[in-house]
Amino acid sequence: MPNRENKPIGTFDSFEELFQRAEERPGYWVELAKLEFTEKMLARMKQLGISKSQLATRLASSPPFVSRLVSGHNNFTLETMVRVALALDCEYRAHLQPAGSKACWIDVLKEEPQVGPSGWASGEFRKVLTCQPIFTHEPVTAAA
Repeated sequence: MPNRENKPIGTFDSFEELFQRAEERPGYWVELAKLEFTEKMLARMKQLGISKSQLATRLASSPPFVSRLVSGHNNFTLETMVRVALALDCEYRAHLQPAGSKACWIDVLKEEPQVGPSGWASGEFRKVLTCQPIFTHEPVTAAA
């Protein structure tokens, strides 16, 4: 079946065109969100030194369930994402980012950590990189 440019479906002139077409589909963004959450989950598990079986215990679930979660081939529900976050001593937050903008997340400590194995001297804290916001729309001014 030809597409809007009279090329057979699945025919692209370049990888760039393939990715541009993929980005037009919601499924691309769903898979990207699942991948990003999985990467963050695995990074946090590594940071805490938590194995898949330990995460299963924290979630009161089975090891095969956690294996599916870390595989990236699952359909996260909000409930599961919140449960995983809490099990990893985190809070789950969602963010709607206007198209064409770049988000910069900064975690701010509620209090200064203790110096020691998991404190400032541990080497866990790295240089903060400067993140320049990119605005693609005019700021909104509130009426008086």
